[in-house]
Amino acid sequence: MSEPAHNVEGLNPKDTLHGLLGVYDNLNDPVPDINKPERMIGLCISFGVMAWLCVAFRLFTRFKIVKAAGLDDLFVVLSAITMTAALAAICVATKYGLGEHYLKLNVEDASNFLKTLYVFNGTYCISTALIKISLLLQYMRLYERGTILFSVCRYLMIIVSLWGIAYSAIAWVPCSPVDKYWWISFDENTTEVKCYGYGSQNVAEFKATYESHAALNMLFDLLVMVLPIPLYFNKDAPVQTKRGLIGIVVMGSLVNIFSIWRFATTIKHQVTTYPTFDPTFYLPITAVMAGLELAAACICASIPVFWGPLIQHASQYLGIGNIFVTHEVKVETEHRFKDLGSRDQFADMEMQNPSNHSRSGSEANLAVPRSESRMEWVDKTGLQQSYQTWEQKTPTNERFGGR
Repeated sequence: MSEPAHNVEGLNPKDTLHGLLGVYDNLNDPVPDINKPERMIGLCISFGVMAWLCVAFRLFTRFKIVKAAGLDDLFVVLSAITMTAALAAICVATKYGLGEHYLKLNVEDASNFLKTLYVFNGTYCISTALIKISLLLQYMRLYERGTILFSVCRYLMIIVSLWGIAYSAIAWVPCSPVDKYWWISFDENTTEVKCYGYGSQNVAEFKATYESHAALNMLFDLLVMVLPIPLYFNKDAPVQTKRGLIGIVVMGSLVNIFSIWRFATTIKHQVTTYPTFDPTFYLPITAVMAGLELAAACICASIPVFWGPLIQHASQYLGIGNIFVTHEVKVETEHRFKDLGSRDQFADMEMQNPSNHSRSGSEANLAVPRSESRMEWVDKTGLQQSYQTWEQKTPTNERFGGR
């Protein structure tokens, strides 16, 4: 494909994207495995389906089991919708040259590729912000209002919201008029076209837009992942809540792996401009990692919510048990009473007021054991519950020395 007439006033041609077309011959470079359409489509579809299954289980749990839906559920759904659009854009882009060399595309395919890239950039910016807001809202349901951690979540949510709005605006309106983003002209003067950010022809501005968003996204991912950790060390936190937090941290680590991987590939090829501007050839690994990051984030936000309650609900439905046991303790204690006489006399006194019996005594004291059973479980609302029972054992005629 020949170089279109995109003129950028005041810039050396080598400082523009199209000025970097063909400056290095990479047509014979090995084709990465991820550049194959079947690889990209397979990964996007499989992760997208898993993400929607997890979101569906989450919604079923919140609406049908615990009946405690909130704003965090709404933001998860919105993030999943925009995630789906981003993954679909990657799949459609494979039809218009994604994975191939940009210089080999005809004008129509190049224009259609840019349309899919336009949709991907916009939906990715929205989805990354929405899923972080959902997680922060979820944390705010756990922390007490007025605490430091609650305030941190709230202020971070405001910052993430502003970040999402700013970059989404840049992505959805990269040129004025917008359709000039994917307009490729060979004979018309384009000096009147105003593009910036994701649509800029200035190499430095173009790279700064992508790299700054990737860096901030990675930073916010790390902050959101570590925010719930203090709750894990709270002695009063239910066991189920702690297990859910472990799930968030583990899944959050997976999200961060995709985020860091995407950032590394972005830097490696300097946003598809190094060693030559070849967006269709260098973009696949970055785009796929971004799409998998979105899907993993939806999975991360959903699994800790539905796992415990859904298992409990399924066990009740299948008739395999009414409780989901998390901890069981059995304790045996001994009560000593002096000269109690018969077992019936002991039982009568124990029933009336066991606390009044003397626990000190001589070597003639009688040791009467009783057994305590304590069971902890998660109820259908996901809350930790416990049940304690005492069983009196038959006393023996053995005598124990005083303690």
